[in-house]
Amino acid sequence: MGAKTRLRQWYGRIGGVTGAVAVCALGWALDFATTWIALGRGRAVESQPPATHVFHALGLPSGMIMYEALITTPAIFLGCRLATRALCNGSMDHPVETMLGEQMSFASIGAISVIVAAFNAQYLI
Repeated sequence: MGAKTRLRQWYGRIGGVTGAVAVCALGWALDFATTWIALGRGRAVESQPPATHVFHALGLPSGMIMYEALITTPAIFLGCRLATRALCNGSMDHPVETMLGEQMSFASIGAISVIVAAFNAQYLI
């Protein structure tokens, strides 16, 4: 059994693309909320220089929303598109590999976001 087959079966168990998007959305929401609260309480600072510039230019709430909407969201979907192309070897005629690329990207982004949210939780206590 190949690696793609095992990944396809695992992602099929969590609900396919819909499940992977749900994992991504949940992780991203937790990351965003914990970062928002920690920054708002003055217990943390943003470590990414572009985000810091946007936050200072527009203020904390609006700067954070603009950064997420204009930079993070397009980066996530561009990354998913690039993963899909990499798995399909340049041919989009393989719908199974296309779905696998999207699933892998969304689920991994969600998992990383949950890890970041767990790390951010220390600043909330």
